[in-house]
Amino acid sequence: MSAFDVAVVGGGPAGSWAAAKLAAAGARVVLIDGSHPREKPCGGGITGRALALLGSSVERLVEGVPIESASFAHRERIVTVPLEHGGGLRLAVISRRLLDAQILDRAESAGAAIVRARVTGVVAGGTGWQIATRAGELEAKWVIGADGPGSLVRRRVSSPLAREDLSIAAGYYVHGVSSRQIAIRLEEDPPGYLWAFPRPDHLAVGVCAQADLSGPSQLLAASARWIDSQVTGGTRERYSWPIPSLGPVTLEQQQPSGKGWMLIGDAAGLVDPITREGIFFALTSAELAATSFLEGRDPARAYAERLRDTIYVELLFASRIKARFFQPRFMSLLISALQRSPRIRDIMSDLVAGEQPYHTLRARLLQTLEWRLMLELFGFVAPRRL
Repeated sequence: MSAFDVAVVGGGPAGSWAAAKLAAAGARVVLIDGSHPREKPCGGGITGRALALLGSSVERLVEGVPIESASFAHRERIVTVPLEHGGGLRLAVISRRLLDAQILDRAESAGAAIVRARVTGVVAGGTGWQIATRAGELEAKWVIGADGPGSLVRRRVSSPLAREDLSIAAGYYVHGVSSRQIAIRLEEDPPGYLWAFPRPDHLAVGVCAQADLSGPSQLLAASARWIDSQVTGGTRERYSWPIPSLGPVTLEQQQPSGKGWMLIGDAAGLVDPITREGIFFALTSAELAATSFLEGRDPARAYAERLRDTIYVELLFASRIKARFFQPRFMSLLISALQRSPRIRDIMSDLVAGEQPYHTLRARLLQTLEWRLMLELFGFVAPRRL
């Protein structure tokens, strides 16, 4: 039975990035994932700040579809917002099959052992963990759960995500059609949004909404209606996938780490509850986990504190305004403001690109003088006296 310092369960961006960072620093790491190669069913939009964490080696992957603009629609109204300004790449759409494989390769090149098998059991015992896979058993002092929203590791060390803390994304790949613009349509029933993200040889079209308010069949029907009205040609391939979308109470009560274990990425619920973007948080949590482990001073506590000082701050702000964001009145006001206000268009552009933090959004909206929009999203808060 092989023994390691750390076993990382799950080879998506979070798990592979953590393994790469740990192995590069000299830790004995095994990364366990039997799913590669695979195309994760999602839009594939990667923000500039996530790409910056990965560095220049991903540049060849974004040559296919750099995104120039985003259209926002609600009911019968639509407005287009440019995303290219400032000279840098702000948003790209990348095949997750290619992106995930490249980060996995980087982990292996850094020295991580790769076990291409499914994990069937995770048990604490002695001074570490016994991990059963379809290829055999492993031992590790620490385990990092990076195995998605249905995480086996999470179920063993904590509790699974409740249905009300999950979203469902369902839609179609439309093969043979592409674009250089993403399309976003704000939906009222169920509250959420439809997206169309262009990839080099197809569109990824889907609708995302809370799991306790909708089901895949309802979301697939909405996706199909949009494709029927907006896309000519192409062939359709159906997909659906759960996405963490934690509420404020759940976020405040999260236990992301404990004796000999950490949860990162989707397994820890680290996804923007409004946009459902998770790559940046997956990579950031992987770095925080690796740094905490390598420092060696109570890694579980250090990791939890780092999360609460960084990622949790942002996700809590988003979760508290989420219900207001998807109210019909706010969505209508937002489209009106986008149509008339360059400053609101800049804010939405920055939100889509992951460059506008939620915790400073209210102050920035105040500067636009769009009072009704700000009050609808945040409610009335008396100004602080100096």
